[in-house]
Amino acid sequence: MWRNLTCFDFILKAVSIRLALTFLLIHSSSGMATEVREEPYDIYYDRLYSDINDEDSFQDWIDETQDEISDTIHDYSSTIDHYMAKKDEELPITNRSYLRLKFKGRYTHRDYADLDASVKLKLDLPHTEKNWKLILDTDPDDFDRLEDKQRGISNSSNSSLSGAVGGVQLQGQQWGNWRTNLDLGLKIKLPLDPFARADLRRIDRLSHKWTSRIKQEVFYYDSKGPGALTSLNFYFSTPEDPSTILKLSSSAQYLDNDDNWEFVQQAEIFDRIGQDDLLQYSIGISADSRPNYSITNSWVSVAWKHRLYSDWLYMTVTPELDFQDEYQYKVNPGIMLEFELFFTAEGGIDRLARKIPYPTN
Repeated sequence: MWRNLTCFDFILKAVSIRLALTFLLIHSSSGMATEVREEPYDIYYDRLYSDINDEDSFQDWIDETQDEISDTIHDYSSTIDHYMAKKDEELPITNRSYLRLKFKGRYTHRDYADLDASVKLKLDLPHTEKNWKLILDTDPDDFDRLEDKQRGISNSSNSSLSGAVGGVQLQGQQWGNWRTNLDLGLKIKLPLDPFARADLRRIDRLSHKWTSRIKQEVFYYDSKGPGALTSLNFYFSTPEDPSTILKLSSSAQYLDNDDNWEFVQQAEIFDRIGQDDLLQYSIGISADSRPNYSITNSWVSVAWKHRLYSDWLYMTVTPELDFQDEYQYKVNPGIMLEFELFFTAEGGIDRLARKIPYPTN
């Protein structure tokens, strides 16, 4: 069964599908061209020459379009930053603004097929006395289920543009051994729905191989009330094999609008198997406090993350097995396919990189 899509959702998903298919064709074009070149050169010269030129021109157009989008984002954010805060004698500072587009399709045997598309824009203002950023997010996940957040399967297909949030973010302020973020803004809908979010986190090196991370989030939306999320993570990696990381996490979330506590325990292994590939193994369990404390789901999944093109187009394929209480804990196989487009003028960012967080003390 497909969810009802608004006009905005339909257009955004259609554009995302078209982009994804186009880039997939680019990724596989080299193999197609090789088959053509096996034909007799003297007979097919004109067609081969034309095909090669068309392919190169199209790839150049894709690269130029990506550069133009990234440069536009950088130029707009730099203009705002310089107007608000840059002094004449100050030197330029690296601007880390970005635009991220995601298209995601998920299917499970006992549930339904689901499509989702999201846009997140962050404009960096590095010359301000404090590190402020402007944000636009069409798919905020504050009131999503905790399990969906931790597994990266949050979905807001029904929210459309009216669910988007825009505002400012004060990022990376230091408070002793703790770091903080603060978001203030509005939901893009009528009547206006102001929101505030804040998080406090601390990272400590426990030993040569173990690192801990504590994070406390609180958020408030005028239409839904308050919520809170607490998480404790442990990371393990050996210096001999830094490409493989074990992450153990425990988290709890409380939402006032449904008066419920959610709990998630998860173990993950991140294995960088090559320059363009990352494997992510996950096993976990979730529970709710209402109406009575009970296990709601347990799961096993393996995600293959692959760099499709350059350093800005990625694909993730995630087969999974769920055992949910709503299906009497019977096995529920599924698969998720995700495409991500990441535009930034700061080149060389590896979206597949997984690293141990740096201590805050």
